[in-house]
Amino acid sequence: MLQHIKRFIRPVRRLLTKILIEPSELNAHISKRLWTETNAFRWAAAYIVKNQIKGDYLEFGVWKGNSFIESFNQITNYSNTFYEVGMKSKQQPNPFMDIKYHAFDSFEGLPESNSEKNPIQYFGGNYKAEDNIFLDNIKSAGVDMSRVTVTKGWFNESLNKSAAEKIGLSDIAIAYIDCDLYESTVDIMDFILPYLNTGTVLVFDDWFRNRGHTDHGVQGAVLEWLGRNKNISLQHFHNFDTRTAVFIIEKDTKISTNQINCA
Repeated sequence: MLQHIKRFIRPVRRLLTKILIEPSELNAHISKRLWTETNAFRWAAAYIVKNQIKGDYLEFGVWKGNSFIESFNQITNYSNTFYEVGMKSKQQPNPFMDIKYHAFDSFEGLPESNSEKNPIQYFGGNYKAEDNIFLDNIKSAGVDMSRVTVTKGWFNESLNKSAAEKIGLSDIAIAYIDCDLYESTVDIMDFILPYLNTGTVLVFDDWFRNRGHTDHGVQGAVLEWLGRNKNISLQHFHNFDTRTAVFIIEKDTKISTNQINCA
């Protein structure tokens, strides 16, 4: 009996000793848990699943695929939990198992930009990664490749009606915009406009950049876009880390003074 008790206590004692003497041992686990529970992709996935927002997932600036993988996992896991547990009694099928995932990138890194307000890391060619690196990474992570499309090219050349028709785009549930620059954001916002609906989630990776200049960078491009599209407003939904902001689209609103609602 005593041996069994010792066998149970020994690993517990070792764990407590590690925590007390070297608490940094837990940092990796804590960081992973915090990332899983607070990142913008989880919030976006939870919103579209709980509100049954129809459409595809689009990501602009995919780099090596980390955020693409995270979005796929969050939407898959959240929808499985919702429909297999929460809606099990009503026998509702999971419509998010058919959602398409569209990747857009030049795979040449950032384009050149002459703005002096850009952070120093926003230079031409930075964040370059070959498309095969992206594809290998998402495939290895278990992303369903039959639901993935890749549109390769500079946004000012590749984002057009022909590209949307080629991938069968009709509605957007989530658009993750990680393009860093004003010029690229202008191209993206004009491209996605016809496919936005009330409830569409927009995630901007670089909303809080450019040294607080709201007339520049991603934020500046979006504010100008709102100025050209008075029938659209953005409801602020979530902030994550030092740069990311999440918004929900509302179309055909009668807001006349401020098209960003932070209530």
